[in-house]
Amino acid sequence: MRSNMELVTQGPANVPGQSARGAAAPRESGFASGFANLTEAVDAVAAVDALLASLAASRAVLMESVREWVAGRPELFDTPEAEADDLTGLAPELVEQLAKALRVPEGAAVALIEESRALVHEHPRTLAALRGGHITHAHAQTILGYTDGLRRGNRVALETRLLKRARTTTPGELSLVARTERERRLRPERPTGVPVVRQAASARRQQLSASPTGRPTR
Repeated sequence: MRSNMELVTQGPANVPGQSARGAAAPRESGFASGFANLTEAVDAVAAVDALLASLAASRAVLMESVREWVAGRPELFDTPEAEADDLTGLAPELVEQLAKALRVPEGAAVALIEESRALVHEHPRTLAALRGGHITHAHAQTILGYTDGLRRGNRVALETRLLKRARTTTPGELSLVARTERERRLRPERPTGVPVVRQAASARRQQLSASPTGRPTR
């Protein structure tokens, strides 16, 4: 019996729906004869999904390499000289050609360039998880979106937690976790070692001392 990877890479023996003479064939896709049970069949589908994730990671690395290559040759492209990780100086020609090649709007092409840069330089662990097929591209986008703008310590901590949860949740479920965790990390911290009750009592004493009647001011 063929392995899941062989089934994925070689494909079905016959084109679905067609016999050798072009007549209608049984509804089996050609894969079915190689499956021992449902679990093995589902594992084959999951293997394709992991392959797609790995390809998304490879695309990100390649797109960032192309961006850096263009940024390092301002004399060849109509773009100002900029730092290696600066996206403000993107060559219009790069954006235009990528959008055309990928059949997406130019805004979407710019978003892919930014996503690729972030994966390669700021989120190598998310990139590694994507390359290994442990998370999907949608999971990676969720992690990048909810960690954006956080200080490095909070960003790393949130990324670590989300990477762990991403292995067992859908992108939508991960988004709910990420929103709660991000809000908690953005919430102003109280002074260490000062309970909330003590803070309230201190504020009340200040009000009493500021009032000439000894009653709380309003």
